[in-house]
Amino acid sequence: MSPRRSTLLRLLGLGALAFALGVPTAPQAGPRGKKPPEPVEAVEDAPPTDEEVAEALTDFTTAITSGNKEAAMDALVAIARDPEKERFHGAAYASMGGVLATMDYPYASLVAYGHGIRLDPARSAQGVAPSLALAEKVSDTAYLEQVFSANIGLEVDAATRSRLAYMAARGSYLQGNFATAMGILTLVSKDASEYAQAQALKGVVLSQQGKHTEALTTLLVAQELNKADPERTDVILLNLARTYYASENWERASEYYGRVSRTSPWWPEAQFERAWAHFRAQDMNGTLSYLQNLVTPYYADYYFPEAHILRTYALFLMCKFPEASKQIDSFQATWAPVRDALEKTLAGMDDQAAFDDARAYAEGGDTKLPGMVLRTFPDEQRFQEAVTALDNLDRELNKLRSRQGKWAEFSVELLEARRDEIVASEGGRIRAATQAKVDQLTQMINDTELAKLDMLKLETRLYEQAAQRGELAEVERKAQRDVRVRKGYRAWPFEGEIWADEIGYYVVNATPECPEGLMQGN
Repeated sequence: MSPRRSTLLRLLGLGALAFALGVPTAPQAGPRGKKPPEPVEAVEDAPPTDEEVAEALTDFTTAITSGNKEAAMDALVAIARDPEKERFHGAAYASMGGVLATMDYPYASLVAYGHGIRLDPARSAQGVAPSLALAEKVSDTAYLEQVFSANIGLEVDAATRSRLAYMAARGSYLQGNFATAMGILTLVSKDASEYAQAQALKGVVLSQQGKHTEALTTLLVAQELNKADPERTDVILLNLARTYYASENWERASEYYGRVSRTSPWWPEAQFERAWAHFRAQDMNGTLSYLQNLVTPYYADYYFPEAHILRTYALFLMCKFPEASKQIDSFQATWAPVRDALEKTLAGMDDQAAFDDARAYAEGGDTKLPGMVLRTFPDEQRFQEAVTALDNLDRELNKLRSRQGKWAEFSVELLEARRDEIVASEGGRIRAATQAKVDQLTQMINDTELAKLDMLKLETRLYEQAAQRGELAEVERKAQRDVRVRKGYRAWPFEGEIWADEIGYYVVNATPECPEGLMQGN
């Protein structure tokens, strides 16, 4: 790699591609404000015997036997709040889960079951199956991902084990524990309904581990298993393309990027990454062709600053220095105001405000952040489930706040803590993603000034070398070939107008202007 290209390459950020995963992410951040008044780790002492648990829960048993559920809950709350009875907290929460479910508080029941599994996995295993059903009902499977990923050894039946294993694997993957996720995925039975999704996840994990050949084989199997689901198939196709890209098979990467359907929300990203594949294959015309889609007015509200930089570099390598310089000026004029606006808006946002902004965008309302940085969130299963989960949680909170008693107060605390977790996770993720864009744009804007100097120096050097070799007047000439038109298609020259039905079909056939023998790229 030539040292004179260092600035532009830094702008382009030739790093590893992220992988699309159509699953919700387990919250990483802790709760803000109130939190459940119990330890989050199982105690180190020997677990209590069944007899000891029965004795500790005597008041609960008496109340529930008489049919007084509120009194039974109060008895369990008394145990959960008593640090002297820490050994019995897990059993108390597990029992809470069952009672709250019968009282029609599914979300509070789910959270209670989760705490029971964390604190006393062996005794709370019977709560796994009902907690799975509850998580689906309230749209918070992300909660169980973090619970199950730390308790994969729970004794459950075969069908439940596959569901538990898949969710635990997702939780481990999203925490960056790839080896653990791979091990857990082996527990998903081929007969399980989760098997197709598990194979898709396995392919992603293998690719993240750098095992590209195995990843490709697995993802191709996943593609076949998931062919009845078009949305999931598009995600798998994108991950196949990214795996081919990571293995430096540019031709196959381009092929699979091209298979992502035009109706998919991933299509613009696939076009951008496809341009990268052609760039790495030194096909500058191909690079410019796929980038042309993203620089049309139809994508003005999309966040693709790197597309402008990649376009600049392709022109630079074709020795089209004046046009490359214009592209840099255009980049600065377009993206510097965006950076400034993002920085100002983000400074006044907390996690709740960021989450509310993304939700407002998803629902077609007014937002503080521009749509280009919020656009991807409404299409994410993770964000969709978080929105639905919070709606369910808030309804249940209002219902509990209308009730009297220690049990209701305690249940409110459980749900408020879970609400804080979701908002901190999703809102924090949105803020972090926006801040990353601010930082990226700042770096790009600063580096474009250096890039202009690099281009000027290289242009001067190229022509000095050409003059010394007597080639100054000899610019490589290539025949302007006609575009090959596929059967059933028509082709016409681009004359500046932009039509929606042309998006995705642009073909650039530019002639490099480098002195002969000094081509910087094909």
